[in-house]
Amino acid sequence: MLKLLYKYLGLILGTISIILIIIIFISPPTDFDGGPMLAYNFLFFFPIMIGVGLLTVIALVISIKRVGKNLNRTLNTISILVAAPSLLYCGLILTRIALISSEPEPKELPDEIENNRTSVVLEGKTIHLTGFNFGTDYKKRRVYISGIPYFNNQFNIEDAYFCQGDSTFELYYASDKDSIFVYIPNNEPMYHYINGKNRHKVPVRAIQLSDDEIASLKRNKTDSIKRFNW
Repeated sequence: MLKLLYKYLGLILGTISIILIIIIFISPPTDFDGGPMLAYNFLFFFPIMIGVGLLTVIALVISIKRVGKNLNRTLNTISILVAAPSLLYCGLILTRIALISSEPEPKELPDEIENNRTSVVLEGKTIHLTGFNFGTDYKKRRVYISGIPYFNNQFNIEDAYFCQGDSTFELYYASDKDSIFVYIPNNEPMYHYINGKNRHKVPVRAIQLSDDEIASLKRNKTDSIKRFNW
């Protein structure tokens, strides 16, 4: 019995390694969050892959030695062919791990990047306009209007108004003694965060215009209405 088992050992180990790989394929992770994926990898995937690697190496070593000694060459050639897919799969996994480990750490990019800033001086108060680019490719535009300057890369945005749009968005504004007026498209209202407590301290009024009226502002050459520079 032991002789018969030893005779077919390479073929048996190669077959078991293929069965283990099939088990991996039919049991993919069901949750791709960090914790569940970590548990899947270290409690299931990696242990099985280590088993596949060991069984494949042992099967190949036994079969190749027997082929070299001309011992049942046909059976051991079949054993080598059965173990070869497992060896290829292990190689692909190791290559993937090597490529992932050699990739540089991804840089965590900010949600928005400052583009420009300007201020409007009223009677007894200064209003600050700070422009940002945002979005996945930083092509969208946003302007915060606040009574607090954007200092040291931060301010309380909850107490600010903001206007925004796509890459073609333009903000026009004017001021009188105690208020600032911003001219924005009809489809882009003035936004604010619901939890702000001091927005009333920012004397800003939004005037929504049609596309034609916005276009006329672009042709306006007077100094009374200014364009925010990007």
